[in-house]
Amino acid sequence: MANLKALWKTSLLFRRIVAASVVAIAALSVYLCSHIPRVVSLPVDDLDAKSVARVAEQQIVLEKPVIAEGDLVLSYVGSKNEVADIWMDNAALDDNLQHLLFAGADATSPTAISYTTGPVEGKPRSGDTCHTTIEIRRAKASAPIDVLRLYQSDATAGAQRFRQVVLDAGQTPLEVEVHTDSPTPGVFSVNDLPGCHKVLTVSGGHPVDLPPLPIHILVPAGKIDLHFNPSNPALPIYTGKGQTFEAVSLGDGSLRARALQIRSISRVSDAPSLDVRAVDPAAGITLSRLKLGSEMARVDIGRDQEKARAYAYGSSLYNYDLIAAIQANPILSFAFAVVLLPALWKWVRKNCFPNLSE
Repeated sequence: MANLKALWKTSLLFRRIVAASVVAIAALSVYLCSHIPRVVSLPVDDLDAKSVARVAEQQIVLEKPVIAEGDLVLSYVGSKNEVADIWMDNAALDDNLQHLLFAGADATSPTAISYTTGPVEGKPRSGDTCHTTIEIRRAKASAPIDVLRLYQSDATAGAQRFRQVVLDAGQTPLEVEVHTDSPTPGVFSVNDLPGCHKVLTVSGGHPVDLPPLPIHILVPAGKIDLHFNPSNPALPIYTGKGQTFEAVSLGDGSLRARALQIRSISRVSDAPSLDVRAVDPAAGITLSRLKLGSEMARVDIGRDQEKARAYAYGSSLYNYDLIAAIQANPILSFAFAVVLLPALWKWVRKNCFPNLSE
């Protein structure tokens, strides 16, 4: 310590190095104090606007979604002019359905299965549409879902007037129940209402015309691809300025998850363009109002009283800004501009530039 004091008194270069270090540390401290990640109270409109996954490029990733065994992962209840089709790459029919539709055939290993709309024979006798209901649940006795991914793969959704969402729960098995019903009791004929003619295709085989009964399918792993089309091509199924389709729900209206991310589909190692993380991981954040557009999919983030931290490409989106706080406070602004800065400059000039005139 004595040597440093002596060096301070005798060496102008040492004093200048110390002074430069003090100024640099002060500047760095101000910068760091102005970029402290800040907890935000949800919901935030600006954050919702950023929760957009571009078609064929990005995916919505829900980390550790809170979905118990048998609970809904995704649901859809169709209405007039809406026709729903579903494809699964790795699926198996319920045993009872297997025996009913393919009597005498051996049960097959998981394979490609689709539930789609067949052609309408003749002119429909009504302007309404058969309504399809889809419920996708976490299978009983299955492991929790670690990551749930939602994305769109068809870039021509807008031109083709349909909307799409692909659901991928990784290695957690999912149970799918889908049925199509007439909105008019006692009326169910492929010639009476559009969208009534449903066909089941298993492993690329001959399509099987389905009677009006629930279809139960187990998806051990892999993606589920859902398409939603207008039964009348002249009337689009999307609404509003954003031309979004909002009839598909996460869970039974919403889901909670530890975090939401918007990630690249092809470059999964890249930092997410949006990363919203619950302050309390056990409580999570609520995700709701899934919107499907021709070029994007998005969700609303959070409910009142929920708190989170938000990042974009690894950098905090919301920070404490010390400079802004000082400028907004007259007393602090006066102390900083009239007292602290002049005192620091006087000290630097005295010790580093002793020959400067006063």
